[in-house]
Amino acid sequence: MVDIILVQISTSYITWETRSNEPQLGQYYIAEYAHQHGYNLKIKKYSSNDPIVNSLSSLLKDLECNCVGFYVDSENIWTIRRIIYDLKENIPNLIAYLGGPQVTGNPQNALKLVPDADFAMVGEGEITTTELLDVKLDFKSPKIYGIAYIDENGEYHYSGNRLQSRNLDNYPYPIRERYTLDKDMKFMQILTGRGCIGKCAFCFEGSKKNNILRMRSVCNVCEELEYLISRLPANSYITFLDDTFIINPERTRQICNWMIEKYNGEVKWFCEARVDILIKNLDLLPLMKKAGLIRIQLGGESGSQKVLDTYNKGMKIEDLKTVVKGIYNAGIDSVYVNYIIGGAFETLETFNQTVELAKELLEIAPGCAEVGCSIFTPYVGSPMYNEPQKYGLKIIDRDLVTGPDGYTPYATTEELSAPKVMQLKNIFENQVNDKSREIIPTLSYECMKRHYELANKYSVATFWHDRIELIESLNRYFGAIFLPTFVSIKALTLDTIQDALPYRTEQPISDGENYFRRICGNETIKNTDFENAVLLLSAGKLAFWEIVHIIGKNQKFKHISNIETAVWELYQQFDKEYMIVWKVIN
Repeated sequence: MVDIILVQISTSYITWETRSNEPQLGQYYIAEYAHQHGYNLKIKKYSSNDPIVNSLSSLLKDLECNCVGFYVDSENIWTIRRIIYDLKENIPNLIAYLGGPQVTGNPQNALKLVPDADFAMVGEGEITTTELLDVKLDFKSPKIYGIAYIDENGEYHYSGNRLQSRNLDNYPYPIRERYTLDKDMKFMQILTGRGCIGKCAFCFEGSKKNNILRMRSVCNVCEELEYLISRLPANSYITFLDDTFIINPERTRQICNWMIEKYNGEVKWFCEARVDILIKNLDLLPLMKKAGLIRIQLGGESGSQKVLDTYNKGMKIEDLKTVVKGIYNAGIDSVYVNYIIGGAFETLETFNQTVELAKELLEIAPGCAEVGCSIFTPYVGSPMYNEPQKYGLKIIDRDLVTGPDGYTPYATTEELSAPKVMQLKNIFENQVNDKSREIIPTLSYECMKRHYELANKYSVATFWHDRIELIESLNRYFGAIFLPTFVSIKALTLDTIQDALPYRTEQPISDGENYFRRICGNETIKNTDFENAVLLLSAGKLAFWEIVHIIGKNQKFKHISNIETAVWELYQQFDKEYMIVWKVIN
């Protein structure tokens, strides 16, 4: 028998699939806390494209469970709205409730949007869930704080805020596999703190009543990391889910030093960070790199200082440039910076400033800085949702029903209509892509190979990987050398290359009279007769020694004193142009 099944639903669209096998970690903390108090919770994840009603109904019956709790966000609330009625038709005595950020931001609105839900759980759920189970799920009990519901007469009731536990070490970290009902779930995430020092106007945490920062002790974090790493799937990396993992620099140093001492940088990881913290602690970056950091995320938001100040971001644009350069200099593989399109007081001028800053970051940290954008989304509970007029906005879709978050204009500014905001997102992406195409030919072999390694080994498809991949010759080159039988000439010597087979990554092109080769999908170079002869023979059918033999018999090249050396040196040049990969026959 199971007391509650907690459900997470990832929203999927026809144009793309957002299904992932990553958990909503907060549900696991709730399940662990309840387990420590004698209760049995299980957790199930679905895609919105799954037959949820039939599957979940069967699951509830099989596990003899009559209570289900849904994690609600701005996207999946519409799926949950539809399925609860049908679930109750199948299981008449079912209790269904809502929790998560969409609920905590505005519980009354969430209950109106999902009228068949019995109640909403506001804020952190560990203690509330356990106390509810203590009173046999009597959610109308006045003893339970953090509960909202609408009664039979349409009256809204809220039992009041629950005081947050200041000591997060009081919440035991979850033994994930104990609770999941999904065999393919990947547990690679850790939460080392809750809350944020920031008061960003576009964020739920920007509300003063919700931004209390609490951090777990270093000892407690390291204990959970050790548990996680011992069960980490092969070729995986750890994600620190905190809004700002580096908020306490000394604590971050202690965790990094522990990871260096314990794992010597072999365990790779990702985190988010704040520019206003890093600008004062640039010495953290080499340490984080040494501890295994491969990717870090910063909020760029806008290229206009005026807009940044309106967002209450607490960041200077020059500081962002300095921090991005520092990340690049530290040898960290990737720093992702996101920008908001169509946000506070956005104009064509502020948009152009954003585009120019984004392109400048690509130049400051070539092959490291990644930039992206999303259309402003007015999230429930954020200052910009509560008072849009203060930010020069008019919200035209308050319930976010017209499309996916970040891709759909839900608001307009005084200067920009919804169609204009959509167009500007496309312009941003096109200009950034054009700039990346200019930079790619300047990137080193080691840099491009590393991005392919991140994709192949850790499933981290970076901005640079995706754009290099669009250049056919580069994609064939780096794609091949991550196969077991292909290598770069860098891995060969004149002795070991003799029986290797060269494969060209791109066919020669011709103007009708001459052959040319294209470098990095961009620059076109006319082949000499010698270059063309070698390139045409590099079709994967002949070994190096055979090509040398054929070229040596060609009367055209009798003037070359040492054919083998000349061919070897030419292949070195072709390698710099990513034109040839080598198949090694064992």
